Amino acid sequence: MRYVETIIVGGGPAGSTCARHVLQHGRDVLVLDKAHFPRLKLCAGWITAKVMRDLEFTGAEYPHPILELDIRTHFFGLPVALNWFPTHGPNFSIRRVEFDAWLLARSGAEVIEHEVRTIRRDGERYLIDDMFACRYLVGAGGTTCPVRRALFPDGRRKSRQIVTLEKEFEYPARDDICHLYFFRRGSSATPGSCRRAATS
Repeated sequence: MRYVETIIVGGGPAGSTCARHVLQHGRDVLVLDKAHFPRLKLCAGWITAKVMRDLEFTGAEYPHPILELDIRTHFFGLPVALNWFPTHGPNFSIRRVEFDAWLLARSGAEVIEHEVRTIRRDGERYLIDDMFACRYLVGAGGTTCPVRRALFPDGRRKSRQIVTLEKEFEYPARDDICHLYFFRRGSSATPGSCRRAATS
């Protein structure tokens, strides 16, 4: 059984950022994720200037396409002048498959591809699948995180998930504006700079 002071379950933006800060403080850390990076993740390809400040990088430092979004909002087809997205600065389009892999590599942490199935407490240590042990355990695996399931059973907190099928494809850019349309049953975005980062 391998012992590491801190184990982070989940190598997405939260897990990789946590790992980076742990290493910056000179502590031992290991990241476990069931996926092999770069992993396909199409959703949430929109970050804000605050996210970039919090993650300590600029567009010039980012090695992949990143495009500033000019966002226009429409309700039932009518344009809305109000700023419904107060993000304290510009918004940017990225591809999560590139963004997440870059953040994880930048962290400098060791990453092991492993699907966590069981977690139990043993004194002051956490035991993971009887293969890994740690003193500090961080759950960064999203809504289905095995750390949350093990330490905070579903009886304490109910959550719902919506699963959709997405597909990335090339689409000729018509302008540099991202139009968000809100309808009674949800929202959708027109192809524009929202998707241009995916094809640059």
